[in-house]
Amino acid sequence: MKVNLDRIIRDIETLAAFTSTPGQGVTRSSYSKEDKLAKAYIKNEMEKIGLNVWEDGFSTLFGRREGKNPDAPVIMIGSHYDSVVNGGAFDGTAGTIAALEVLRVFHENNIENEFPIEMIAMNAEEGETFGPSTGVSNSRALVGTLTEEELDKVKNRHGLTKREAMKEYGLIPDLKSAKRDKESIRNFIELHIEQGPILDSTDTPVGLIEYIPGIGRYKVNFHGELADSTAPMANRKDALLAASQFVSAVNQIIDGLGEGITGMVGELDISPNSHQFVPDFVQAKVEVRTFDAEMLQGINLHDQLTEVLNEITKRTNVKTELIEMARIGYSNPTPPSVMLKENVDIMKEICEKLNYKYAIINNGTGHDAMITADFIPTNMIYVPSKDGVSHHPDEWTDYEDLEKGINVMLHLVMEICK
Repeated sequence: MKVNLDRIIRDIETLAAFTSTPGQGVTRSSYSKEDKLAKAYIKNEMEKIGLNVWEDGFSTLFGRREGKNPDAPVIMIGSHYDSVVNGGAFDGTAGTIAALEVLRVFHENNIENEFPIEMIAMNAEEGETFGPSTGVSNSRALVGTLTEEELDKVKNRHGLTKREAMKEYGLIPDLKSAKRDKESIRNFIELHIEQGPILDSTDTPVGLIEYIPGIGRYKVNFHGELADSTAPMANRKDALLAASQFVSAVNQIIDGLGEGITGMVGELDISPNSHQFVPDFVQAKVEVRTFDAEMLQGINLHDQLTEVLNEITKRTNVKTELIEMARIGYSNPTPPSVMLKENVDIMKEICEKLNYKYAIINNGTGHDAMITADFIPTNMIYVPSKDGVSHHPDEWTDYEDLEKGINVMLHLVMEICK
């Protein structure tokens, strides 16, 4: 039993047409006209196969296939369908369509499921619409970690807060009703493009995830004094000099913590960015990835960075400010999100039975599955990204690879719904 590739292609191409930037990739922002068009299409396809369809208090779309035991915890499958500005056709959408296609196969073949199965289609996974601290919103609303304050804290590029944008969208958010009892969900399963080159470079169509690395993000502001390039060296308060010392220090700190963690300063904003002036301001952005939960015990990276910054201030007379960016609702590096091992083992057997080449991938980026894994038994399946490209108009996944990934999801759900 396999999925219908022609139908999958039609879905992907149809949703790609719901973009505010035709010819320049897919731009489908949360709470936009394009969001409504995509949701209407998905909802209509759900209703065609007899799913019970509704939206929760955070505009997350659900479609439920009832089980023989309607009171049993549900198997939840799906992903998001929003995009970054000038993104691609597969990020998020592939996982949403995967869930839809799995339930179509169940419907067409009258497959009996003991456990109810719910498809979830989320419209606010990308943090770009309202800023990096606001991503994976639907899944955080689902597990109860999204706060009322966040709805009023930041604005999108049109000057609206999330609450204001949702009101224009036609929804008054109700976080209390959006939260689900974790005991009501047996599994959450998400398919996603890899957003990296490993599967593509090794001609491997399926990636099985054992864990997703934890994430820590920081901003550091360096406040110096503007001066001409002729200013005496001894009198300068050079913000870029201080920032450069910090870049080196971050590398030394992370390198000294061992193989279970990686990190770097990946972005610098310099003002003025000119060869004629000593910079008076620099903002550095730090990203940390953690692969080993045990190595985080006893380590407080925030304190180590603060200590380094205090030393830099003494040497350079440049004031510093460390800000934790809680993209996923946490501070300091979060531990890895561990996937349900028994399902990983089942998927290995499925790949071998279907004669699919697969690889274990444990260095992926953050997804909704990263949020649910702390509350609900969770699994992820990756399919290749051509040359590792994502969040770009050139983002591409070969449809034959996507078909194989969805087949793995189909057979996993068939196995665990009994």
